[in-house]
Amino acid sequence: MTVANNLTDHLPTGDTAIALGFFDGIHLGHQAVISAAVAQRRRGLITCAFTFTVSGGVPTAKQGQGFLQTEEAKEKILASMGVEYVFCPDFSVFRDLSPREFVDQILVEKYRAKEIFCGENFHFGKGAAGDVASLTRLCAAHGVGVTPIPVVMDEGEPISSTRIRRCIAQGDLPTANRLLGYPYTLRSEVIHGRQLGRRIDCPTTNQRFPKGQLIPKNGVYATVIQVGKDRYIGATNVGRKPTVGSDEVLAETYILDFDRQIYGEVIQVEFYCFLRGERKFASLEELSATIQANARQAEELCQKYR
Repeated sequence: MTVANNLTDHLPTGDTAIALGFFDGIHLGHQAVISAAVAQRRRGLITCAFTFTVSGGVPTAKQGQGFLQTEEAKEKILASMGVEYVFCPDFSVFRDLSPREFVDQILVEKYRAKEIFCGENFHFGKGAAGDVASLTRLCAAHGVGVTPIPVVMDEGEPISSTRIRRCIAQGDLPTANRLLGYPYTLRSEVIHGRQLGRRIDCPTTNQRFPKGQLIPKNGVYATVIQVGKDRYIGATNVGRKPTVGSDEVLAETYILDFDRQIYGEVIQVEFYCFLRGERKFASLEELSATIQANARQAEELCQKYR
């Protein structure tokens, strides 16, 4: 898969089918849009996704929101779905283009669009002035087709990134994961902690959440941890570790049947179920016993995901 991070690199050499959207989380609704574009490969079109980064500023509708995945995770999922090109400029680069300019200069001139796919509530252009109706009209002038994909429903409610964020913030990971179509995941480097875990026979890994990623509700979760190609079950505390103290919110994971030094390595933690809230223990011994009990509980819950 080719990734272009500005508007001039890696331009396609043939006609394209493009899925449009921010695609934060690439949930089941996003997957419906992307799959529709990928299906155009049978017509000989190059399958593409147009998304964007937000280091230079965030669209008004998305301000104040934690993101559901890193750009690296987004690209990995897009590649697995069969997308051949990802156009991922920063939002600041095209935010001031009118809807007509965006269609004429970006979709048609640069990206050679022949078919466009988007959600039925898609907006674009300066001030989000463009909608599906205007996109259809502007594209038709160039002979480009537009297919709006209906909102995907779950239990009578639309699947949306907003709904998923609400579930994660409340600790409802089973629902969040169902709407995403995969487990909510932290992937980051293992950093040094205070190493108190080793003193109480509960060695743990500490990780920071990537900047901007949504942090789940504080508490302990049943998790599956991937270290290289190996997968383990564990219990992960999200918070400031009230018993021993921490200056920042971390993910601290006790991994069952694991005793390796992995400082500096990047590992993946998949969140499956909220086990308990964060609390302060009277002693390190009580903390150790509770951590191990949580891990055994996680083992029962997560065997099928290992």
